[in-house]
Amino acid sequence: MLFPSGKNITFVACCIRRLLAEQSSNRNLPQFLMNSITERVLFSILIAVACIPGIAQSAEPDDARVYFEIHDATERALASDALLQNGLYYAYPYFNAVGHPFLGDGEFGTGSVVFREKSYEGITINYDIFNQQIILSRKLDEMLQMNLLANEFISGFSFQGKHFIKASFEGESSPFFQIISQNPYISCYYSWYKERHEALDSRNRQILSFSEQKSKHYLLLDGKLLRYNNNRAFVRLLPDAAKVEIKKYLKVNKVLVNDANEEVMRSLIEYCNTMLGISLNQKGE
Repeated sequence: MLFPSGKNITFVACCIRRLLAEQSSNRNLPQFLMNSITERVLFSILIAVACIPGIAQSAEPDDARVYFEIHDATERALASDALLQNGLYYAYPYFNAVGHPFLGDGEFGTGSVVFREKSYEGITINYDIFNQQIILSRKLDEMLQMNLLANEFISGFSFQGKHFIKASFEGESSPFFQIISQNPYISCYYSWYKERHEALDSRNRQILSFSEQKSKHYLLLDGKLLRYNNNRAFVRLLPDAAKVEIKKYLKVNKVLVNDANEEVMRSLIEYCNTMLGISLNQKGE
């Protein structure tokens, strides 16, 4: 292997710093973090460019050609971690607020994310249900780093024992829906949210507060997402042929769909799916 000359090393380093500076401005990363990334990437790229014909051997490299070669090498080095490449630097903005915007107790926890069609298991995340954002937390060179993951690249995630998909339904603003039960004829989803309230204290200072977490409940029938908020609304959404048996199930098992836990709802939706399947098969006979 031929190593670049001292002059070329300086040129390569300048190119890398320029490229990473561009990334820093695009991704809102702080300078100290970019410096850390630069140091880690620089050594790897220097080894890589030592093998690029012309750089190691030429005392006067063509600036444009070398720049683009280093650009490609830098992109390949950073591409090993898509989560690092995407997402804005995150800093918690609600230190003086009452409550928090997150799902559950507000603490970061172990979860998984499907990001750019790649599954990342055992990572530390949090789910901001007020802003509908996923936040990644990890250590980089012994420093805690938090990033907002770009929603457009997330297809699903798991957190606090709940499994979510990203979906777009007409009239619904939430991008993420918790899977309660998915079946051929009927499925059930929840969306979680919080409300934020603003008020002034006795000194005319603004005080923010977050509500308790709330959920909206939906059935997916014939490709349409339909919201329900009580037993009557739930039954009204069902096909006529299945209503009698499902009303009976709700009464016998004393199920209140708006208050039932997730396990009870899964059993109910599976029963509904069975009844819908039977009624459809009878129609086809």
